Amino acid sequence: MALHRIRSAIRSTHRKARPIILNQTLNFDDIYENKSREINEASQFTKNYSDADVCEFLRNDARYVVKVHGNLASPATLIFTQEDYARARIKHSLFYTAFDAALMTHTFLFIGCGYGDPDVNLLLENQSFSAQPGSINPHYFLTSDEISEDMKRSLRKNRNLKTLCYEKEDDNHIGLVSAIDHLYSKVTEARSLLIESANW
Repeated sequence: MALHRIRSAIRSTHRKARPIILNQTLNFDDIYENKSREINEASQFTKNYSDADVCEFLRNDARYVVKVHGNLASPATLIFTQEDYARARIKHSLFYTAFDAALMTHTFLFIGCGYGDPDVNLLLENQSFSAQPGSINPHYFLTSDEISEDMKRSLRKNRNLKTLCYEKEDDNHIGLVSAIDHLYSKVTEARSLLIESANW
């Protein structure tokens, strides 16, 4: 029964992500891309940080999944260690410049990841401390309500991440699905208001 609920939750989450044009993922596997292709029934490009043309996601209106830490299909490009992170930042600096630009021009919702990724933290902290306080909109971090208030304040202050919490409900974080459903309805409502007012 629990496995069925988890599979159903994954399908529901992927359906809610359908309107997303740009997805930057820290995952190595291709589960998200495969499910996204199946649901969207539209062309979608998967790019690795190491691809020569990875930056096209910034200037193209196609649907993209960008693999920030590489892909299992190409093990030599996987980023695991601190040394891997440092080498990738130098060797693939064009990608990191594009990723930085995407973080500046788009609002990101971090789902299903921790807050300890050195690359992402560095980019978020650089932007947070380079901008005047309150001059840039926050990104969002969706996590269970087990996160401490101190950590929430730290993420907001140092990385400009606003924490959205959900009730975990069980060890498989089934509460995440309800949280995504709620967010999805809020975003849909906000988009409808934008269309009505033409105030974009």
